Formats: sequence, C-alpha cells, structure tokens
Amino acid sequence: MISSALSTPADESREDDGEGAPSVPGAALVDESRRVLVHLLQGPYLDGRRDPARYAQLLRDRTALEARLADLFLELVVDDDAQVAFVRQSEDDPDAPKLLRRLTGLNRLDSVLLLVLRQMLLTQSSRGQRTVVSEAEIQQALAAYRRTTSTDEAGFAKDVRASIAKIQRAGLLDEQGDDYEVSLVLRLMIGPDTAREFIALYRQAGVGGLEDPTDDESAAADGDAAGGTVEGSAPSED
Repeated sequence: MISSALSTPADESREDDGEGAPSVPGAALVDESRRVLVHLLQGPYLDGRRDPARYAQLLRDRTALEARLADLFLELVVDDDAQVAFVRQSEDDPDAPKLLRRLTGLNRLDSVLLLVLRQMLLTQSSRGQRTVVSEAEIQQALAAYRRTTSTDEAGFAKDVRASIAKIQRAGLLDEQGDDYEVSLVLRLMIGPDTAREFIALYRQAGVGGLEDPTDDESAAADGDAAGGTVEGSAPSED
C-alpha cells in the first residue's frame, strides 16, 4: 500500500540516539536528508530493504524532502509495503522543464520486456515471493512477440539480451548469478492504466501474448502513485 510515512520503534530508537532527525521547517536539510535527496535524484530508486538507514531518514524527513523536490517540479512516490521510493516528474504543470531522463530511447522490444517483467512481478508478489527469472525464462516469455516480429531466432535472442542489459542499467533488474531479480519499483513506475495503453498499441500492431492488468490490480492502486509512468521517451518503432 502506498501511504504516508509512519514511525516505527526502530525509527524512534534512531532518533533518540541522534542518528537521524527531521529538518527544521524553513531551514536547510539536515545532512542525512541531503544524502537521501541526492540518492533519489541519482535514481533509479531507494530500496529500504537494502538501505534501511537511508529509507528510515526519508520517512522521518519526508515533508521537507517533498518540498525540495516540488521546487524542481518533481514528486516523491513511496510504497510503504514494498519499502521502495523513487522520484518522478510532477504532472501538475505540463510545461515545466523536465529534469529526469531515465530509460530514454526505449524501442518496442524494450517496452514489451518491461510489460512482461511487470506481469511476472505481479504474479510472484501476489504469492509473497521474490521475482527471480533467468534469461531463458525471459526469452520464452517473449516467444509470442518474436513470432509476430521476427523469423531470425538468433538475432532476436541477441536483441533480447541487449534489452535486458538496458533494463539492468536502469536499475530495474538486479543480477543474481545467472538470474535476475525484478525490482519491486517497476509496479509503481508502470501503473495499470499505462500498461493498458501500451498493450492496446501493441495489439493494434499485431503483437500478442500480453495480458491486460486485472480489475484487482486496478483496485489496489492507490491514487496517482500507482498510476505512474516510466520517465523518458515513448518507445520507438525499432
């Protein structure tokens, strides 16, 4: 569930020990929060499971951090259940300058791969499991797409590996030996409405094998936060 920050006993303990504190309203951010801000701007996201201290500081000083981001036409998205947070462009002012340029230059295969990974993530998350996939499983999942776009199996496999590398560089795939773990933040970056739009476009182009987001998923989305989009350009036809 995406919601406002709630303090925990662990958070209160850190505050009592002086290890982290919120910023004073109207003053500069405290040093710990400045580091959180830089991490968020560098992207692609902050993972509370891997960086609990920095995530706890984000929750403590969330109001001040949101104010600084708003000055840059950015907004903070936090999923308390998944313990992930990221920054995206604010949609309040469509004419505002764009600061974030992540996942630019997506081609059609890249975006189909994102949708497939998102589908895998939702399936495994509903079972309370991590989403770890192999290259072979990804190739198999994209087989239906290959049959509609290419007869060159070896060339397509090479293109898939290039797409995997691009998504990995964006921080949405974490290499785990011979496998890859799909980041939980992908569910937030591509919400159900955005997924439907992309899938509809690909079906018009004759691409099959992609499932529509479920009604349950739409009901679970919490306002704008779960309806986010991937920052960057729209997929090209390549």
